[in-house]
Amino acid sequence: MTQIMMFADAPSAYAELAAAARALEAEPVALYAGSRAGADEIAGFGAKVLYFGEIPAGAMAEDVVSAFETAIKREQPALVLAAASKRDALVAGRLAVRLGVPAVNDVSGVTLAGEGAEVTHLVYGGAAARTERVGAGAILLLAAGTFAADGVAGGEVVEEAAAVEAGPVKLTGTEERQEERVDLGAAKCVICVGRGIGSEENVQKALEIAHKLGGEVACTRPIAEGEGWLARSRYLGVSGATVKPQIYIGLGVSGQVQHTVGMNEAAYVVSVNKDKNAPLMKHCDLGVVMDVDTALDVLGRL
Repeated sequence: MTQIMMFADAPSAYAELAAAARALEAEPVALYAGSRAGADEIAGFGAKVLYFGEIPAGAMAEDVVSAFETAIKREQPALVLAAASKRDALVAGRLAVRLGVPAVNDVSGVTLAGEGAEVTHLVYGGAAARTERVGAGAILLLAAGTFAADGVAGGEVVEEAAAVEAGPVKLTGTEERQEERVDLGAAKCVICVGRGIGSEENVQKALEIAHKLGGEVACTRPIAEGEGWLARSRYLGVSGATVKPQIYIGLGVSGQVQHTVGMNEAAYVVSVNKDKNAPLMKHCDLGVVMDVDTALDVLGRL
């Protein structure tokens, strides 16, 4: 059976990667270095786990590259999938150079084709999507939500002889980032607030409504980096997160392309804006011309 190998910086991210491999009718084979508990968690997603042991003290994230390279060259997988995180992009770039294969970022669609695959990904800062063919062994960084976790279990952990060794650059310490962490990619309902939200009080109302609906709140860049009303982890757009919810509700979001690249694959888009000419009004399934205060009152009664 065709193999697709995968890596990610967190065990939980392997659930979608393993599902992606199965959707492509291939065996999911995970590359992992870290705790044994993490390896067992990944195996629980139905993947064969090539386990390289613990990461030694002082090692950097990219120090897994040599061990992963050895396994990839030995197994010759059809593709290598990775989560689209900053650490995984760092590893992907180094692996691509060593293996002589392309690394493709922001991948939103994959189909195996002959000796390689047809891949759809964002280009020109998210202004367009391009579909192109890549050869066997290409490294694809999947946008969150490209494939849905399928709940398949029953993998295994295989101990690898190769181990991760610390490189010349040593990690001397870590400090927990004092910022809220949120998994927007897993949310089925996303309420996004833009400049038109008006106040931090209204942001809090949006948070309460989203949680009542079982969803999450996201924002445009000015809300996170300008006003500081929400954590940067909630920012959607070119340099922020990408989501694929069942429903996206934009409250006071103008809808410039820098933002819409982060949500343009939502199944259903609702735009609420007092400006009927806002760009998002032309790219939504339902446009509501209404001030945000009234909209929050209506949504609060749901």
